[in-house]
Amino acid sequence: MKRGLFCLVLWLAAGTVKSQKIQLPADYLRDSLPKLIQATSDLLSHAYMAQKLIAVTDTIPGWEGYPVHLYAYQTGKDIYTGASKKGLVYLLNPAPEQLAIWILTTCWIVKKRLDYRYTHQLLDWIRHQSGGQFPVKGIVYEDQYVRGYQEPYLFKDGVTVYVKDSTRWPADKTLSEDQLRFCLQVDNQVLKPATGQYARICSTTREDYITNGGVVAVGDKDHRNWSWMEVVRKLYQKAWHGDTNELMIMWAKRHLK
Repeated sequence: MKRGLFCLVLWLAAGTVKSQKIQLPADYLRDSLPKLIQATSDLLSHAYMAQKLIAVTDTIPGWEGYPVHLYAYQTGKDIYTGASKKGLVYLLNPAPEQLAIWILTTCWIVKKRLDYRYTHQLLDWIRHQSGGQFPVKGIVYEDQYVRGYQEPYLFKDGVTVYVKDSTRWPADKTLSEDQLRFCLQVDNQVLKPATGQYARICSTTREDYITNGGVVAVGDKDHRNWSWMEVVRKLYQKAWHGDTNELMIMWAKRHLK
């Protein structure tokens, strides 16, 4: 990150963002900021895919120079098979301080306030949407539609993608070691020319992006082209080196209440 936590505190306390005065609660820097960092730390400590670290690499195509972590993990017992399922995924999760800073800057930019109601609404949204986990590539098991039914979703650049050959997934949705390894190596040639709607870590949509000045033709919920995947990758990489996360800001401008 370009600024450390201490520098951010000085930047906020100095009272200028685009020449506007920041009004902070008197006890905010003494009390609320450490509590927010503790909350983000608690969240990230429960990142269910960050279980067994296999390797750290900065050579993944499109992510050169970024410390991407390869994890193996086990799901809970699947309600149909009665067994857990193994996943393999490359993650680039923020540190607790980094996530806290993104939350602070998002709330200030969008609401011009750092009230608990905003910071923790955003934190709770992230908790339920992603747990703060950003999958660069690999399999994410989720019981999204049926509680306890662990279904595999292939991710690339923080977005769900789909392989052309649907027969690769077994009937019980338990992927083999070979299938998991295949998913770590996928490129666009084996994918359908569409992606999911939601971008990690905040479930930002194409509509959030377009409404807030996005200029790349990413399509919409009915025409979900690959450009969205590239936009998400670039915006998350930009956030990684800064104090703001534009994907979070775009979501918050439409949904933070």
